[in-house]
Amino acid sequence: MVTRRVVITGLGILASNGNGKDAYWDALINGRSGIKRIASFDPSPFSTQIAGEVKDFDPCDYFDPKLVKRSGRFTHFGVATSKLAVADSGIKLNKENSDRCGVCFGTTIGAENDIYEGQHRRFLESGPNAVYRFTSTEFTPHVTTAYICSELKITGPNSTLTSGCSTGLDVVNWGYNMVKRGDVDVAVVGSSDAPVFPFAMATFCALGILSKRNDEPEKASRPYDKDRDGMVISEGGAAVVIEELSHALDRGSNIYAEIISYTSTCEAQEDIRRVDVSGHALVSALEQALIAGKTRAEEIDYICAHGNAIPSYDVEETNAFKAFFGNLAYKIPISSIKSMTGQAYAAGGGFQVVAASLCLKNGFVTPTINLDEPDPLCDLDYVPHHARRFSMDTALINSHSVGGTHAVLVLRRYS
Repeated sequence: MVTRRVVITGLGILASNGNGKDAYWDALINGRSGIKRIASFDPSPFSTQIAGEVKDFDPCDYFDPKLVKRSGRFTHFGVATSKLAVADSGIKLNKENSDRCGVCFGTTIGAENDIYEGQHRRFLESGPNAVYRFTSTEFTPHVTTAYICSELKITGPNSTLTSGCSTGLDVVNWGYNMVKRGDVDVAVVGSSDAPVFPFAMATFCALGILSKRNDEPEKASRPYDKDRDGMVISEGGAAVVIEELSHALDRGSNIYAEIISYTSTCEAQEDIRRVDVSGHALVSALEQALIAGKTRAEEIDYICAHGNAIPSYDVEETNAFKAFFGNLAYKIPISSIKSMTGQAYAAGGGFQVVAASLCLKNGFVTPTINLDEPDPLCDLDYVPHHARRFSMDTALINSHSVGGTHAVLVLRRYS
């Protein structure tokens, strides 16, 4: 049986520090943060008044204005990034191949903001007849996948995933498996979230997980730093085009990376808010991912880490890397792009996939900015402040969701 190899051929992204892969990459390697004071509403009543908001984005550039008006911001991000990824891949989708293409998109917050919350307010104030007639379809998480299929005329398998901050890796695994099994030749996968709105911010503030460094927004997200005081919420979307290798080669496609393996595990603690700082579940995920990809620990050249700047999360990652890699852990460059993008929930994993693909393609490791004085418990090479030119073959991405879920994705440079 011939094993179908699977590659990434298109990237689309909207992030607080850059729209489109070129602007995003330029921001990452130059250490530019997208964290600012919140502009979409008055944040004055909140203990945290900063976030990573997508700027200079007009959804009407990608979507019929009538549909834009009735749909949610997370849908706008999803449709736009999917179209950007398809355009970047150069693939031509038509009636002849539409059923050999699949779509899987994911979200965590969905349209709780501009659809559900707004319409619920109208319902409370004016009764049932005040509710907009498209509300039911527009706040369901699957609506983004449906719009992407409609806009790109894709008629093959499609699905929607929601697994917290691991969603961006989980959708890649969906596409990887669909292509590897031969169910499709191409998959458009991605994730988007728009959690920067009043009620969501209130819940995050109540939980006490956000940085309060309101006077220095760009310095607020400080993974692995001794003076970190929590994570920074952000929004955005990311999408990638996944293809079977020979399909990509036949059309002369630009290949960013080959997908090698994926796995996920869970801590399964009684209290889902707790974090097992020993890192046992992440160690298990690392082990399974490398076994599945027939990859040795010595082959991992770079780790694009979750690094959300919540102290217990950062310490857990560090302990897991030490436990699994041993002395090698001190020699592997590890960095967190969340120091620049913030934590965009479902989109966050997608941000990592795009970043790691570009690192492999361009031969650079992106930095962890704001790492002025490392936490003594986080003493690995977290690439502080500046990008590092570094030729690499294999990159590992890890993501951590609420409830103790750990996802690991392994990518390799194609040559």
